[in-house]
Amino acid sequence: METVLKESMAAQQRYEIAEASQVAFARRSIGELARGLGFGETPAGQLAIVVTECCTNLLKHAGSGELLVRPLMDGGERYGIELLSIDSGPGIHDLYRCFEDGYTTAGSPGNGMGAIRRLSDELDLWSMPGHGTVMRAVCWSSARASSAVPARVTYGVVNLPLQTETVSGDAWACAPGERDFTVLVADGLGHGPLANVAAIEAARVLGMPGMHDDTPLQRIMEAANEALRPTRGAAVGIARMPSVVSAGGLAANVAFTGIGNISASVWTEETHRHLVSHSGIVGHSARRMQQFEVPYPPNALLVLHSDGIGSRWDLARYPGLAARHPSLAAAVLYRDYSRGRDDVTVFVARAAGGA
Repeated sequence: METVLKESMAAQQRYEIAEASQVAFARRSIGELARGLGFGETPAGQLAIVVTECCTNLLKHAGSGELLVRPLMDGGERYGIELLSIDSGPGIHDLYRCFEDGYTTAGSPGNGMGAIRRLSDELDLWSMPGHGTVMRAVCWSSARASSAVPARVTYGVVNLPLQTETVSGDAWACAPGERDFTVLVADGLGHGPLANVAAIEAARVLGMPGMHDDTPLQRIMEAANEALRPTRGAAVGIARMPSVVSAGGLAANVAFTGIGNISASVWTEETHRHLVSHSGIVGHSARRMQQFEVPYPPNALLVLHSDGIGSRWDLARYPGLAARHPSLAAAVLYRDYSRGRDDVTVFVARAAGGA
């Protein structure tokens, strides 16, 4: 099963790292989260070192940055914590040497990246001179069970409230299936608690009885429309992608039904296909529910985002990023295209298979 919390609509925690005192605060707060998820002493200690090294690297090499934190669940058997370290600094010139103990460009001992690699259960990194660095590190509470089934669709998400708010008016949820993977992104009208209620109600629809791999997207949207009538309403986008796509295999498509300002597209290095969303407000004025489809080639990325992200993004500006973990693409889109005046959700997914 894909690493996903049933409460997947919960927003991430964001830690701004611009001075040394903020490192200790982030470490303590993330440690409390880990203890709440059942981390034992050893994995919690390893996580604390990873957090410290991530924050220290932001200060040393970029001057400042931010750390986004999201809890994970793997098949109901164990919990984890995902750290996204994001900066707009000078970037890393030698990506491979930076993991060697003793290698440094900041006059420090040069053991930070090596420690992160050793103590993280999952690690991925993208950097480019002049384009900053984004890194994903995951620490799990325990080892993966031998019976666990590897994920097919790999995805990443950034979901944050407007900085003046305590809760996000955006929410998301996903439903992995045997053949297909369905994702819903909702943007409640306005900001704050009432927008949060609307978005959460929309996200919960994917877990309702009767929602399966073969449930038409229009039916899911109709259910969201009914669920949101007591709320202020929301923009909602629902996409369904294949779980596995291989070169030379059967042709595959992504289906999408949207109402309001949720953008969806399928991106490859050769093409960038947008999917159409109709105007309206789910729960109040959702008059037209229509499904659209575009081809989904091997190694393509499915990208959904709320209007907290500008529409004129292009991953071609970041060579190699599309091949990394989708969380890194989501982090870069957030970093470089966030409007700064709205809640933000950006969801990026890739099917298994490829060339």
